[in-house]
Amino acid sequence: MICSYCGTEGLEESCSFCGASLNIKRPKLKEFVVLEDVEKPFNELACFHTYDLLVLLRLVRKERTKAYDLMLTLKKAAKSSQVDEVIVNYSEDQTNFIQSV
Repeated sequence: MICSYCGTEGLEESCSFCGASLNIKRPKLKEFVVLEDVEKPFNELACFHTYDLLVLLRLVRKERTKAYDLMLTLKKAAKSSQVDEVIVNYSEDQTNFIQSV
């Protein structure tokens, strides 16, 4: 068998070079990853390829940045003009929700 991690050939159950199990298959790359995948349970996310997890992390960080920038814009607007306090509180709640995800 050929180790899927380092490419070394081995006849045993584990690789002689890196020690990885030769019976476990590595996850395959997905065609695309969407932001909704972040809501999947840990057991399903553990089956994702590392690259797919990095893409998902990038999407979550981008969404969090957008929410934070929106919150800052609304706070600045509240100081400079008459913005309803309910709108400011709502935007802060949405930002806190996105950051908790």
